[in-house]
Amino acid sequence: MSVLERLLSEDFQAWDKLMIYYEEKNKNLRIPSENTLETLHYFNIALNELYTEASYDFARARRNKDAIERLLESTLKDYYKGSNDLARKAGGIQYARSYPAPDFWPHETVNLFDLEDLFRHYYYTMESTIKTLEQKASGKITNNSLLRIEQKIM
Repeated sequence: MSVLERLLSEDFQAWDKLMIYYEEKNKNLRIPSENTLETLHYFNIALNELYTEASYDFARARRNKDAIERLLESTLKDYYKGSNDLARKAGGIQYARSYPAPDFWPHETVNLFDLEDLFRHYYYTMESTIKTLEQKASGKITNNSLLRIEQKIM
């Protein structure tokens, strides 16, 4: 299976639903305002589960983004007919906009720029999810420290 076949085999509706899922789960996962062993323990478990799940999807999103970027770069760097560099570059851009699609694709061509935009969207959304979860983990550490100080004082 070629890289393009693998990329086009992705379920884009499932990816869109996954982006919504992570956004909702992430927004609903709040650092506890009440610092007890129970609230922080529950938060820690929920945070670890979501972070683990998101990490694997983030890796897949990055793999896809990197793959389409490499395909697009090699397509644009190929040599096309033209009287000068600009004409050859324009030929590469036109080819990338109408790149031959595999047999299973419903259209004869695929726009690699559109595909790149889609995979970058998934990647950057997943990257935001991961970064936000890491920030929440830092907040949890701060709350754990506050709880320990509070227990020592009492």
